[in-house]
Amino acid sequence: MRDRDRIQQYALKLGREGKLLSSILVNIATRLHHVLKTIISQNSGIKHLPYRDLKITPQLLGTIEKTFEKYFISDFLEKNAEWILNQLDICERGENLSDILPGTIAFHPDASLPKSESRTESQIISACGYHAADELLQQINIQNLSAAQLAKILELAPLPIPVTEPPLFKNKSVESVPTAALMASSLRAQIRPDLWYEAASSIAVFQHEAKGNSNNYIEHYISSPGDITLLPWNEAQQIIDKFGFTSAKLHIIFAAHTMKQETPWHSSFTLKASDIVKEMGWDKNHKKTQIEKLLEIANTAFALDCLLVKAVWIEGMNKKGQIIASAPVGRMWNVYIKPQGQLNFEGKIDNPHEIYITVQPGLWTQDFLNRAGAKSREALYQFGYLSQQVLRIDPYHNEFALRLAIHVTIESRFHASGEYRVLTLLKAILPSPQIDSARSDNRKAYKLKQSWDSALKLLMNLEWQIEFDPETYPDKLQPENKERNPKGYLECWLAAKITILQPEPIPLLISKKTQPKQLKRASAKPLSIAGASVRKAREGKGWTQRKLAGWLGVSQSLIAQIERGQRTVSPEIETKLLALLDIAE
Repeated sequence: MRDRDRIQQYALKLGREGKLLSSILVNIATRLHHVLKTIISQNSGIKHLPYRDLKITPQLLGTIEKTFEKYFISDFLEKNAEWILNQLDICERGENLSDILPGTIAFHPDASLPKSESRTESQIISACGYHAADELLQQINIQNLSAAQLAKILELAPLPIPVTEPPLFKNKSVESVPTAALMASSLRAQIRPDLWYEAASSIAVFQHEAKGNSNNYIEHYISSPGDITLLPWNEAQQIIDKFGFTSAKLHIIFAAHTMKQETPWHSSFTLKASDIVKEMGWDKNHKKTQIEKLLEIANTAFALDCLLVKAVWIEGMNKKGQIIASAPVGRMWNVYIKPQGQLNFEGKIDNPHEIYITVQPGLWTQDFLNRAGAKSREALYQFGYLSQQVLRIDPYHNEFALRLAIHVTIESRFHASGEYRVLTLLKAILPSPQIDSARSDNRKAYKLKQSWDSALKLLMNLEWQIEFDPETYPDKLQPENKERNPKGYLECWLAAKITILQPEPIPLLISKKTQPKQLKRASAKPLSIAGASVRKAREGKGWTQRKLAGWLGVSQSLIAQIERGQRTVSPEIETKLLALLDIAE
């Protein structure tokens, strides 16, 4: 066997001459590059795999050495030189060098050495470089490095980030949202699981028919992810169980972003789950971690990807007559979920720091959001307005209010007056058995009205405009009443009329959109003070709309329309308003 001192000197010589260090640095670069490519290939946020090749230069090795210099302590190379000695012992015993771990050779073998020793040296340096790099990367826990960090260490261009849509409500409190019948039926399918049924073919079906015209109908089904194979009832129920208020809100967010696309029937857009968390107001919820919130958004988006639609619906007129806006069976939304984060040992991302959700509206948009108005930018002519407050209503504490808010939001386009009977609204947002049981059980009747009253109070606090018909909705049945409900109140309450309108400026926007001609022919002098100022001054005095109407000798509904900016008034009433409310001209 060779003299051990000479071997020790030989091993340390490799380190001093830089061959060992260079091999280690090359192996580190190679390993980091491999991990980077793995992360990117697993990260579906990148369509085309960048960084396929890595050019190893002296400058790059210098950068890596500087990055990890704190690990190259004085005895680092000596410890690895000891490892070299063990490998030389293997060679001396005549054992096969193939047992030595593989590695990357930083430099060609020393030509001055005999061929056999030159081959041995290169193999040892290669194996030692691999061994030392592995030891170092274990110390720094390479799995904790992000793709961006790896790219920076390897002196590569910054990792491309998917282009995402700006958040909703960035510079305003309302957003446009499609309100076609197909959108309304989709929302109802998510918050009314009681209306799904098992068809004769053992598939899950949700059906909506137009009132008075059974030829107009919409059906929803549940598919497996990635295709339109209909799931049987028992499997579909697992997806339906994932629907609810979170999916309804996400559905509305998708719809609002669809409105922003120039040609939604051809477009797709990408959203950041972290933006959606803020749009829903979840950033104020500290009971869940950010990762839990992101994953819930992703799981909900996955469920929406399984929602199919089939529609036959007459939508509007053109010069040639009726347009039949029919949609064959297809997805409401094509959803592509792309997490970004560190891979676990199974190559999955358990704790994403961000999730990108790419959405392509389904083929239904070609008929329902295109056709007659494509050229005149009226392609989304069936739309209303969404208040940011709706997305932030907590269903856990205020489910009833959220049901009401969603229903009124979607109906606002074609129900601009906001006038309903209480029973009509209840039938739209609640299962029929819940209403029937209230009619036969006094305790349940009381609980139902309490939920209703609490919902109205919350909406009024959020500046929704709610008016009670004085003839059918007396004071003793209104939410602010502290007295006990009178005998036989239930049927009276169910038959009562109420007006529920979204916060300003939504009613005015809808009025301008649905009644443009009426707004142009004002015969009276336009009100010189804003309707919002009238309302603010009235509330400052603690007056109800009814009380102000009494002082003026007009109806409560006129006061409501004035405050919404929907009515012009005579100079006489304007003078009285200014005087009564102490508003300066």
